[in-house]
Amino acid sequence: MKRCVVKFGGSNLKSRNDLFKILEVARMYRQNLIVVVSAAYGVTNQLIDAVSKIGELDVDGFLNSLYEKYRSFLGKDDEELKSRVFEIKNVLLGSKLLGEVPLQIQDFIVSHGERCSSLMLTKFFIENGFSCEEALPEQFGLITDGRFGNATVDLELSRENALKFFKKDKNYVVPGFYGLHDGRLTILGRGGSDYTATCLAYCLDAERVDLYKDVSGFMTCDPKHVESVKPVRHLSYDEAAELSYFGAKILHHATVEPLRKKGIPLYIFNINQFRSIDEPDTIITANGSTTEDIVKSISFTDDIAVVQFKGSNVGRVPGLLGQIASTFGSENINIKSVVTSQTSINVLISRQDLERSKKIVSKLSIPEVEQIDFKTDISLIATVGNGLLQKHGIAARIFSAVSKEQINVQMISAGASEVTMYFIVNITDRDKALRAIHREFFGG
Repeated sequence: MKRCVVKFGGSNLKSRNDLFKILEVARMYRQNLIVVVSAAYGVTNQLIDAVSKIGELDVDGFLNSLYEKYRSFLGKDDEELKSRVFEIKNVLLGSKLLGEVPLQIQDFIVSHGERCSSLMLTKFFIENGFSCEEALPEQFGLITDGRFGNATVDLELSRENALKFFKKDKNYVVPGFYGLHDGRLTILGRGGSDYTATCLAYCLDAERVDLYKDVSGFMTCDPKHVESVKPVRHLSYDEAAELSYFGAKILHHATVEPLRKKGIPLYIFNINQFRSIDEPDTIITANGSTTEDIVKSISFTDDIAVVQFKGSNVGRVPGLLGQIASTFGSENINIKSVVTSQTSINVLISRQDLERSKKIVSKLSIPEVEQIDFKTDISLIATVGNGLLQKHGIAARIFSAVSKEQINVQMISAGASEVTMYFIVNITDRDKALRAIHREFFGG
């Protein structure tokens, strides 16, 4: 029987009672499991904070408080777990003396919460009669491209390693969020434990991947911004990937890619409303489904800025876009999207990269570029659904709903994806636009 990969997020690890919930779920499966686990709730943020304030960090005090958190989960002292927590002591002390934390060390420190969680959960499982072993990425060889902070997994190399390591008749607990490149640890970006789970599913030809969270899968919009949202029961890989890319925080942006290659289904559960392993909140497969109104969900991101390269002829200069793109790429700045015209090339980037972008474009020498502007305080809104570009009148309904609210749309893009249409508005109009589109397609 094929195994199942099951992932529990940090929101599932807030107290000792949560460990019993996880154990109850794990016991319901009728096959061997690979259990991927995130850092306990809040720990990754504590580690990031420690890195950012390394010069004033009380290292022993910080690590002791971290250990107390894990001790409260187990309900007793455990020397092996304490030793695991204090493994980063020397790198913290060294970084404090240095006065900075190099990227390689940052990734090692920030991923430490996952390594502590995996040992803690392994011990808890064994203590309660659930047989398993801990398996660390450095042991079984989850290989990445080496990019610190946001690495991509090399699926073929990792598959070769994983098939040699994992035995089919055992359960394993694996820390998510990181892999290795030439022996150096690299993290997979925030939410990367989802990605770890789907990469392992690819490597081991799993039957399915089950993600346990504290929310009920995908919704028609973010319930923090729109009332009367509805659950989305079925999504295609493309729909889920686009929603994640454009701001939906349910999945890491690369989660579905390994599954797409082998047609492995992804199930999302709310552990706090769990009924059975056969009743997920959202199912993600190759085909998904199509609704009458086409639009499945609306997502948004405020982590967006636009760099505008203006000039009377920029749209017709051969190689100009390539020159701009290579400049951003050389500085490891990801371009989210590009919208061009005869007189303007608009490059969409993360708002977090804005200041670095200002520095690099100031050094560009392109005669055809007469002016460079930067747009901030904006929000990108994406409507997602299979058939979005094929069904007549969908775009008209979207922009008519927005227009009725007297919202100015600054930029529109459609056609880059078969399932997505996005546009940019002022951030102050974001929620009003989300509500207007949601009313048009979902009522409320």
